[in-house]
Amino acid sequence: MNSKSLTCCVVFLLYTSVLSSTSPSSPIHINSTTSTLNVTLPHSLSQSLEDLALKTLTNQHHTGSLYRAVLPRNLSGIEVSIVRLTGKSLWNAGARFSNVLIPARSVSVPPARRVAIVYQNLGNWSNHWYTVPGYRLITSVLGFRVLDVSDQDNVKEISLKMKNPVQILFRDLSDEKMLSRVSCVSFKAQHEDKEAAGISRMILPGVCYGSSHGDYSVIEPLEKDKKKKVASWRTWWWLWMVGLVLGFGVSFFILYLLHAYSTKRRLNVIKMEGLKSYNPMSVNVKS
Repeated sequence: MNSKSLTCCVVFLLYTSVLSSTSPSSPIHINSTTSTLNVTLPHSLSQSLEDLALKTLTNQHHTGSLYRAVLPRNLSGIEVSIVRLTGKSLWNAGARFSNVLIPARSVSVPPARRVAIVYQNLGNWSNHWYTVPGYRLITSVLGFRVLDVSDQDNVKEISLKMKNPVQILFRDLSDEKMLSRVSCVSFKAQHEDKEAAGISRMILPGVCYGSSHGDYSVIEPLEKDKKKKVASWRTWWWLWMVGLVLGFGVSFFILYLLHAYSTKRRLNVIKMEGLKSYNPMSVNVKS
């Protein structure tokens, strides 16, 4: 096999391996009794993005500097960046990079001397990996992962224990009027492939809060669901009006019967008293 053929084979294998990492995810299943969702996100995508981000650190060694990872062409639209911090600086100042604000007094679990935080913006791939039945994503999915990089030969994903919630900023959302119709959705990363997700209320425009690392986005109900809610409200309104009219009608009819009965009884009493007052024996007949 000549060098040209060998090069073509290597390129083909790399291309197919990247494509395999972007297989479609399973849909989210909603638990009807709670606001908790269950979702399965292919571990290959998250792992591939982490590996690409870690390669950036091999050439960049400045602690506390944010570096953007270079992704393959077929993953265009996704943005990945990474920053390396010491466990002490994470505890003292937190991490305020990208659109994720990790508060101070945060500690890695288990404790790590050096950590790397990988930030992900899935961009136009967001709807490909995440779908919430009855809702649509109105922002990109933003997320972050925490890695223990104390030993470069044994990098592993860890979690964070935080005193205050982490803030995820969606800077394109600044209108307070949207607070009544949008919600935050969080896809909390776990060590297994299965991830738990939940829907929460947005309190401040463009700000979602989380208790752990994972992926976050903003959703709103689909139009058909809005129409169903409006139709349901109109149906209940008409039923309430019909019930109110029927209630007034029945009440009026009962009052009418009571009034008629009372009037008839009073007339009977007057008639009986008139008969008693008339005594024919007391009338003197003159002959």
